[in-house]
Amino acid sequence: MRYSQNDAYIIERGGRSRQSRRRRGGAGRAAGILISVLLILTAAICLLVVFLPRLNSNSSAANASVTAGKTYYFLCTAETEERLSAITSSQYAIERGGAGYVYNDGKYKIIAAVYAKESDVKTLVSVNANSFYFSLNLPGGEYASGDRTVIDYLVGEWFDTLSTAATELDRANITEAAAEYAVKAACDKLRDLALKANSEKLKNAIGSCAYSPSQSQTVLSYIRYVHVQYVLSAISALI
Repeated sequence: MRYSQNDAYIIERGGRSRQSRRRRGGAGRAAGILISVLLILTAAICLLVVFLPRLNSNSSAANASVTAGKTYYFLCTAETEERLSAITSSQYAIERGGAGYVYNDGKYKIIAAVYAKESDVKTLVSVNANSFYFSLNLPGGEYASGDRTVIDYLVGEWFDTLSTAATELDRANITEAAAEYAVKAACDKLRDLALKANSEKLKNAIGSCAYSPSQSQTVLSYIRYVHVQYVLSAISALI
């Protein structure tokens, strides 16, 4: 079969037309893919905007925990509004083996010891003339993990260690050296934990306390003093 020049032109022209359509088809598909990718990215960004704050909130909540409050009971031997009288009463309590801690809440209260059970302090009030007690609450609530670790140790092992050391020493069941060793170790651990506390107030409150026995105070009296001091400092930092 013969083709004229026009026929050849038509065939050549037809070939270009198909190539052009292929190019346009390929470009269209590429544009479609690009648009799809952009839509997916847009949707992903929208989801992040909606859910990322919730994820951050959940993460913060996971790092915090709720702890119950704890009430402490303070046995007192005297109360006065005169500073000199408070110092005299404090020394008298120390000589009897009490903490002799001077607590000021508008009046000077001379604290002999701190207890975790109201029944214990009531028993002591009943057999000690002119004594009385008051209570303070270490507040519960949601605490960051570092603070919770300090609080858990304070109200648990630390408190029990000092309470047991004072009781057993008073009953002459352990030596002064053994009692001091146990108490100092517990106080050192509490201070180490406080260094990792989230709350600066709690960190500073515990950090301001130290086991440093006074030459004018018996071991028993000083252990009770430290017992009261740390508890009151923690409560002050958390209220």
